[in-house]
Amino acid sequence: MIRAGLQRVNITPPIGTPLGGYAARKSVSQGIHDDLYATALVLQGEEVTLALVTADLVGLPQELVEKLRVAVRSSTGIPPDNVLVAATHTHSGPDLLFGDQGLASEAYVEVLADTLAGSVYAAWCSLQPAEVEVGQGWIEGIGVNRRTPAGTPVDPQVGVLRVDHEGRPRGVLVNYTCHPVVLGPDNLLITADFPGYMVRVLEWVFGEGFTAMFTNGAAGDINTGHSAELSALGEKIPGRTFERAEKLGTMLAGEVLKVLETIEPCSNIPIAAMTKEISLPLKPLPSLKEAEASAKQKEQALTELIQRKAPSELVTKARIEKLYADLLLKQVHERSQRPHDGVKHVELQAIRIGDCALLAFPGELFVEIGLEIKAKSPFRYTYIVGYANGYVGYVPTKQAFEEGGYEAVTAQFAPETSDIVIEESLALLNSLA
Repeated sequence: MIRAGLQRVNITPPIGTPLGGYAARKSVSQGIHDDLYATALVLQGEEVTLALVTADLVGLPQELVEKLRVAVRSSTGIPPDNVLVAATHTHSGPDLLFGDQGLASEAYVEVLADTLAGSVYAAWCSLQPAEVEVGQGWIEGIGVNRRTPAGTPVDPQVGVLRVDHEGRPRGVLVNYTCHPVVLGPDNLLITADFPGYMVRVLEWVFGEGFTAMFTNGAAGDINTGHSAELSALGEKIPGRTFERAEKLGTMLAGEVLKVLETIEPCSNIPIAAMTKEISLPLKPLPSLKEAEASAKQKEQALTELIQRKAPSELVTKARIEKLYADLLLKQVHERSQRPHDGVKHVELQAIRIGDCALLAFPGELFVEIGLEIKAKSPFRYTYIVGYANGYVGYVPTKQAFEEGGYEAVTAQFAPETSDIVIEESLALLNSLA
C-alpha cells in the first residue's frame, strides 16, 4: 500500500531581492506579480519513503540542497538519497546562483532551506492511503529549440503523475521541458512564469484540497521562442508578456487535464531511489592572460563599429562576440579560484514509482540528451527532471559544441560529457528496473 502527503509553502522573497537568470537585468525586483511556492510530495511504500520537492526558483545551490536533506533526515528519517529537490528554473525569482545584480540575502537563503525542509516534514505528517496513477500527453506550441531555424528538436511529452485519496484527486506532478522565460530581462516583477499559471488553472479546476506541482526537463536548448544571445544582451523581444505566459500555462494545463481523463493506475507500484556520483570532464580553457586579451580585443572592435556608425546587424554581432569573450573570461576567473582535477563530480539520481522513473540531473541537459535517455529507458514512462539537487550549468551535445553559441561558450564541460551522461543515466535506470 502507498501512502502520500502533500504540502505547499510560500517562498516569495522580499521586494528588492535580485532576480536570477538574466545578466542584462538593470535592477533588482520592484514588485510581486505572483507569489512563488515550493511544493513537497512524500510517497511511502512498504519499505521506502521518497520526498519530491519543486520550487519556483532559477536553481539550487549545492549547499542548500545538502542542508535541506540533512534537515529532512532529522525530522522524518527519509535518507538523503531519497530526497529530490528541483527548481522550475523561472528567470523571475530570487538569484541564488549567478550574482549579476547581487545574490539573494543570506537571511532569505537560510529561511528558504528551513522552509523547504518544513514542507517535506508537513507532507510527511499528512501521509494517508493513496492511489498513484501515471500517464503522458503531447503538446506543441510551447517549447521551441532556440538554436535551430526550424525550432526543433523539442520534447513534446507532458508527464503526469496523479495522487488520489479515496477516489478523489489530491495532487498532480507535471513534467514538461521548457525554460520558463516568457518574461524577459526587462521584467522586474517576481513571477513563476508560465508554470505558475499552469498550477493555478489545475488547482482552480479541482478545487480546494488539490495541489499541482511542476518539474522541468532537459531544457538546455528549449525555451518559449527567444534567442539566448539577444536575451543576454537585454534586447527587447516582442511577446514577452504576462498575457503570453498565461496563455502557455493554460495550454499546458489543458493537456494535463486531457491526460487525467484517461490516466491509468500503476500496474506495479514498487518505489525506490538510487543516486550515483559521476565524474564529468571539464573543457580546456585559455589562460587568464589570453582570455583578458580576447575580451579587450572584442571590446575595442565593438567600440570602433559604434563610433563609425556601422550597420546595426554588425554592431549586434560584435556585441554577441564581446558577450562570449566576457563570459569566457568570467569562467576562467571562476575556475582559477576552485581546485579541480580536470573533472567535476556530479550527482545523478533515479527514482522509481511503479511504471515511472524520474531521472534527476543538476543542470541543463540539451533536449537531444533527454530524448535519447527516454528512448532507451527500461521504464514505460521516464521523466527527466532538470535543475535538480544542485546546479552545474549547461550540458550541450557534441554537435552544439562544434556549432558554438551561448550554451557552448558558458558550459564548463567537455564535448564528450553528453555521451557520459547518457551512458551513466541508462545504467542507473537499469539498476532500478
